[in-house]
Amino acid sequence: MPTNAADQHWLSTEVTIDWTDLRAAHSQCRSVLRRLAADRSLLTSLVDRLAEDNELLADADHHPVMDRLTLWRDPERGIYLRLHVSPGTNELIPHDHKYSFTTYILRGSYTHVWRRREGTYQGDFTSDEAPLGLVTNERVGSCYTLGYSLIHQTVMEADTVTLFMRGPKQQTRSYAALDMLDRLVVDAAADPAAPVERRHTDGERGLGFDEYVRLRDRLSALGVLDPSDPFDTSTIPHERRPS
Repeated sequence: MPTNAADQHWLSTEVTIDWTDLRAAHSQCRSVLRRLAADRSLLTSLVDRLAEDNELLADADHHPVMDRLTLWRDPERGIYLRLHVSPGTNELIPHDHKYSFTTYILRGSYTHVWRRREGTYQGDFTSDEAPLGLVTNERVGSCYTLGYSLIHQTVMEADTVTLFMRGPKQQTRSYAALDMLDRLVVDAAADPAAPVERRHTDGERGLGFDEYVRLRDRLSALGVLDPSDPFDTSTIPHERRPS
């Protein structure tokens, strides 16, 4: 990673997350995310460095319900930090995750549907094995932690932006309600070959450099980041320049 102001900031030296204790992890992540939410200059610097960092840009992706930028990775200290931006697509399929995580709402809001897992603690399930547990409204400043085996859904308004920190993988894949996967709408251009077995993550793909630039401009227009300056594409390798 290039050496810049972001590399020298508190995030690179002061933060360690203990993911073996979710209560402790929530408190630690909440402190980090609140501090970063209040420091737009640092957040802007973290987003901007993807233009020069091949590894971070390669980890950026487009999912049917959001675009995701990886801002920081330090597995030894338990830090995996991302920025998520929703186009307003509803996540209608109940699902769990491969890892536990903490989310902080920077902009927008969403309805969060928590479900109770019945039967097995993890693995395949159907919607009747995950009845409704709790419905909350997550607004700017909301922060919650979800254990990897817990099942939820999110119904986001357009341009909802969240900071996201996750722990290490606890299972090899995520699971979604088997009887509801036919509701998943996948962009045929992004995934022309329909998979034999449907997955909640169908349609996920890497984010191109030009898509990243447009997303950066969008975040600036939304007031999440500082105003953007045009990228000097002469410094960007030819294969990564905007088309």
